[in-house]
Amino acid sequence: MNSIEYLFSLFAFLAVVLAILLFLKKKGNRYANRLLGIYVLLFGYNVFYNILYWSGKLYSLEFINLLFTNMLVWVLYGPILYFYVRKLVNGKSITIKDTVHFIPFILLLVNHFKVHWMAPETKLELFQNGIIVLSFIYFSPHTGKLIIALMVLYFILIWVKLRKSVVSHNQGIWLKWIAFSFLGYVASFTSFFVLSGLGVLQPAHDYIIGAAIIFFISMLAYFGFVQPEVFEGIPMKKIVPLIKYKTTGLTKDFSLELKEELSQLMKEHKPYLNSEYRLADLAEKLNISRHHCSQVINEHFDSNFFNFINQYRIEEAKKMLRQSDTQSISDVMFACGFNNRVSFYNAFKKFTGTTPKTFLDPDNKESA
Repeated sequence: MNSIEYLFSLFAFLAVVLAILLFLKKKGNRYANRLLGIYVLLFGYNVFYNILYWSGKLYSLEFINLLFTNMLVWVLYGPILYFYVRKLVNGKSITIKDTVHFIPFILLLVNHFKVHWMAPETKLELFQNGIIVLSFIYFSPHTGKLIIALMVLYFILIWVKLRKSVVSHNQGIWLKWIAFSFLGYVASFTSFFVLSGLGVLQPAHDYIIGAAIIFFISMLAYFGFVQPEVFEGIPMKKIVPLIKYKTTGLTKDFSLELKEELSQLMKEHKPYLNSEYRLADLAEKLNISRHHCSQVINEHFDSNFFNFINQYRIEEAKKMLRQSDTQSISDVMFACGFNNRVSFYNAFKKFTGTTPKTFLDPDNKESA
């Protein structure tokens, strides 16, 4: 192995260690941590497989049984990441209905079944003679394209899930980062097949995918363990020094003054009861720019505008539900500033951990 391959080996080992730590991690959502651990472990195995391929060790008796297993990993990335995001956003665990997400994995497993169960000596001999691909596997030239399409589909599903979710500012940044890091991997993965199809693929090009995976593992290690505060409410700009607002004239004293003014405004005038209230309206009321208004909310309340507003709306909804026996949940929903049931229930579940019906009647086990 060359020096680059030894470096990749180090990061493959790091992925395994990181996965183990995620499995054992008690802070945060343990179910989601384990899903993320599986996701990282898949990347680690992908790196390991690439190292065997680059070094030629894959085609030895010791490792020939791993032949084609990388394809099984490729079709698992999307589903596992989707389940992870869904768990953090909606609290939903994997159910029997989610078996549909594993159909590509099952199809590949069935397609490669005869090869996976061969004795290593037989497999090596057949592969060297070119028989293993021609006689034991249905191999379509479009397989790579289908896998890329599947990865892109899962990125879209994840992005749609994030767009519709109500999460904290920190969690939103983390989930978007992890989603786009996956998209970056897909881009690198696609470049491999494009270059291969053009017949210009070289080892240096092949390292692109490995580099993308290493970047992901390194950043995940930093955010997940070197700086675990990202999951515990500390603003991202304090964790990553490079993330900060540009200096635009908002001094520290003025920022604190705006914080107090904003809190007073929300308490006394309750502008959040207007379902059409927007960031521009709040900025105009404070006589500052939208950018400065967003900065104050982020720096002093660790939130974005909509979560900031919705938190006040839910507090108002809780008061209304406690104090009135005549108002329906729908009446309360509109009265506290929401204009649709989905947004109201998602926000209520996020800030109270339960649904409006269960809040009114603890014995009601309805789930949102």
